[in-house]
Amino acid sequence: HGTASAEVMDYLGLDEPEKDIVLSLVPGALVAPLLADLTLALGFSRPGKGIAFTVPLSGISAAANRQTDGGRVRAEINVERVPPMTENNQLELIISVVEHGMADDVMAAAKTAGARGGTVARARGLSSEEAEKFLHITIQPEKDVVLILTAAAQKQSIMKAICNEAFARTGERGIAFSVPVSDVTGLDLAR
Repeated sequence: HGTASAEVMDYLGLDEPEKDIVLSLVPGALVAPLLADLTLALGFSRPGKGIAFTVPLSGISAAANRQTDGGRVRAEINVERVPPMTENNQLELIISVVEHGMADDVMAAAKTAGARGGTVARARGLSSEEAEKFLHITIQPEKDVVLILTAAAQKQSIMKAICNEAFARTGERGIAFSVPVSDVTGLDLAR
């Protein structure tokens, strides 16, 4: 779910609408036209409709490489409809993995340092020392993954705020890291 405030939704007592996160491997030559088609088809040029971005890979399995580079991926993308992407705006994706229920603390801390919003995804930890046995069933603790897309210049202050405010208050029960973002569409960087 998104974390940006929605006054009308709050007034009506409605919860934030659910969002989908789609991950995909895409050959570099298809990135710009694919982002252009996503922008047009899903309305990313309108505020609140979504964001698409790319993250460079530092490694890939042989099977994934065969599927993306070996000609098995077919896409019909209209290259002529390419709107301008960010012109190498230095962007970062801050990823915080915290215990379920801590996402609001992370976002509150991040917003004090200038973050405008983020997305929270539910996850499940697989660390064997955290697993509990209950009625002969292994229970894995639920996690929240908080994704914040921000300008690289704000990354350090946002991460410090998350660590100093949210993690310090909760006994450092989470991790935060960032990865560079190559291209983005649907994000109003002027605000």
